[in-house]
Amino acid sequence: MALMKHLGLFELLEVNGSKLLHTKLQPSKTCSGSEMEDSTAASMRIAIETMLEELAPNLWEDDLDRLVDFGHLISPELEMKVLPALLHGEAVNIDMSFMVYVAQQKGLLTKDEKDRIIQCMLGLELPVWHQECSLALVQKSLRERLKHSAGSVRMPLPTGLGRAEIFHDMIEDDVICQAFQKWTEELSSFGNK
Repeated sequence: MALMKHLGLFELLEVNGSKLLHTKLQPSKTCSGSEMEDSTAASMRIAIETMLEELAPNLWEDDLDRLVDFGHLISPELEMKVLPALLHGEAVNIDMSFMVYVAQQKGLLTKDEKDRIIQCMLGLELPVWHQECSLALVQKSLRERLKHSAGSVRMPLPTGLGRAEIFHDMIEDDVICQAFQKWTEELSSFGNK
């Protein structure tokens, strides 16, 4: 939700994410009255509010254009392939990481925005790449998505930090291939967990 909908939450996680992670979202005893308590409460409140804004009006999923599908395009296929090596959320983050590269390749994100997003993910100790997430797996997943989304790929992609759009047409294969190559070149050193 931070990346797709709320710049303030993204910036909060970018700055305090590592601390929030290591305190397990509990107020830090070393902070007095504190910035840590504020960022803990704020991150939880904003995350819940933005998720509810997305889900509440569409409880019966009448509208298939959902920002909450970000991270759920290739992760189901990846998760099934490597089970139980990845948790669901880890597979989702690998999907999000790849889609950030797709968004940059499409000109929706700047290199600086892409780099900030990936650094934020790494600061939260989330996996950003997996060797089993091959180009063939990505392409198969996108074809499956097209089949199961009423004839539209309905691909949520970030268009900036805290902004996103749903793309209905299949992304050109050369964009996917170039994004995959850059993603692998830049992030494979972070390897499997």
